[in-house]
Amino acid sequence: MSYSFINIHTKSKVVLETDKYLIHRRIKSNISYSDNYLEIKTLPESTEDIDYYVSSCRDFFRDKGVNFIHLALPEDAELPKKLVKYLKNEGFNEISFDLFTLNKKDTNFIKDSDYTIEILDKVDYAQYLEFNYAIDLEIANKEWADYNKDNIYDNIRSENIIQVVAKDKNKIVGIVNIILSDDYFEIDALYVKENYRRKGIASHILKFAIEEFDKENIILVADSADTPKYIYQNIGFKKEAFQKYYLKSQL
Repeated sequence: MSYSFINIHTKSKVVLETDKYLIHRRIKSNISYSDNYLEIKTLPESTEDIDYYVSSCRDFFRDKGVNFIHLALPEDAELPKKLVKYLKNEGFNEISFDLFTLNKKDTNFIKDSDYTIEILDKVDYAQYLEFNYAIDLEIANKEWADYNKDNIYDNIRSENIIQVVAKDKNKIVGIVNIILSDDYFEIDALYVKENYRRKGIASHILKFAIEEFDKENIILVADSADTPKYIYQNIGFKKEAFQKYYLKSQL
């Protein structure tokens, strides 16, 4: 079975569709880029086309407390270089994501690390929340870290989102969300504390998840620019697709 970005778990909903674009929106998530954006259906060919999508996105979100413009291209599509340059000059940053897939029978198991991998237990909830808060401060800011607490609570309470942790004795040093679907599961938000990296923990977490959850296929999305893809490729993941976004975070 083939997979696409449509299979990736999201909490946003399509609230508007035209012949040219879709609007994705999550009402209680005004500062989340990934929850509020315009998805382009017809690839632009001119600066006028780009301006149309930018204006449509800005006009929809203007009175909804969303203070950024976020555009998504169709899957496996790229803009002409002149339009990429135009958007850059207009203050947009390009963000690219890769979709990886793995059939369980194709898994190359790697040696376990020296750390304990287990499903999150209630006794570790407070430590888990603190660990996530520190991550959000590191990769974003306090506003996002404060906001994201509710998302993490929701994930813990969800029946189809399982938290897996890596521990050094009783200290959490790595985490991942496993999002369960009918015939596959999604790996989301894999993170290992900086001074514990290159110790095989990420690979061990993935191996644990593949063995623990009885699904034929596994999918994940990784940032094209800075994700250590060799970890996934060594296990057997193959790149299935890519998708590009353009974000103007300051209006």
